[in-house]
Amino acid sequence: MGLEFHIYLRDLRVRYTSNTRKLSMILKVKHPAWSKIERGINPPPKPSILKFFARVVQAQSYEEVELFALAKRWKPSPNTNRPHDLLLPPAEAIPILGEREYNRRMEAAYEANKPDYQHKHYKAVLPMGTAEVSESDQEQEAQTIIHAS
Repeated sequence: MGLEFHIYLRDLRVRYTSNTRKLSMILKVKHPAWSKIERGINPPPKPSILKFFARVVQAQSYEEVELFALAKRWKPSPNTNRPHDLLLPPAEAIPILGEREYNRRMEAAYEANKPDYQHKHYKAVLPMGTAEVSESDQEQEAQTIIHAS
């Protein structure tokens, strides 16, 4: 699979500081958004922010080149649009928490791994029980029907 952008970015950041809040303030990026970038949920930031990041963490020129090359090949993490493992409440907690609180915590677990904005790899996940079909799914079905006949 090779090296991934978000892992490389995190490694460069850890050499400089373990405090992501401090770094996100320096870069003028919201902390939750930066956290999602480092986890591979959000796509890489603008080139100007990456360039500033490389200066802040005192990256060598070859590390900066590698960072930009990985940013161009970025693919979302497999955890995107899935519940965050640390926030996911166990099903046995329903009688203790109550169904309403359990559902609120489940929504928070999904929200933690949902991209902040739409991008070319983002695919909105419909809530369970909805029968809506997205336009891209309809096009794919139409193409499949054409190929099948």
